[in-house]
Amino acid sequence: MQTQTNTAAQPAASAAVVVTHEVEDFASWKRAFDAHASARRSAGVTSAHVNRNAENPNLLHVYMAAKSADALAAFMANDDVKATMKSAGVKGAVQVAAITPVEDLTVKDRALAGVIVKHRVADYSTWKQAFDSHASARANAGIVGHAVNRASSDPNLVVIYLQAASIDSLKAFAGSADLKETMQRAGVQGAPEITFVQGSTWTN
Repeated sequence: MQTQTNTAAQPAASAAVVVTHEVEDFASWKRAFDAHASARRSAGVTSAHVNRNAENPNLLHVYMAAKSADALAAFMANDDVKATMKSAGVKGAVQVAAITPVEDLTVKDRALAGVIVKHRVADYSTWKQAFDSHASARANAGIVGHAVNRASSDPNLVVIYLQAASIDSLKAFAGSADLKETMQRAGVQGAPEITFVQGSTWTN
């Protein structure tokens, strides 16, 4: 999907997590992460996507999807995973956010800038209608891919991932008056949590 030519959402995974942690050295961590790919596949992880925080490249937001929430929970609780993360230089607290994928129209054939937006909505159906009606505005702003997820513990907590060629394009879109008006009309409650990232290529 080069320029939003994929008009139908790809089948979403049954379950996913976003694992957020800081590492001592990204290159060392990435070697360990790549070496652990077969263990992820054996555990039922179907895809993975590494995002580096735009402000702190050693702060990572790793998306992993699987066939079931139970498979992901078992994988994250595995002693081998914990040992691998420690040897890879993960430092500080590890945050694991369980999400339910709803729609996947992400670009997976190349690395792109991204933004992770989390916000609570009054009614998901109302919000989704407003989100869908805003597609042309996203395209005009340079957004080439997106994914919609709902927090597993709270279906009205929505997690959106948007992709573009540059962080600047995403920042301009996120700060636009049109987006703020659309979010208000869609029933977004409170201030959204916005994190700009540089995404890598997708793996499985």
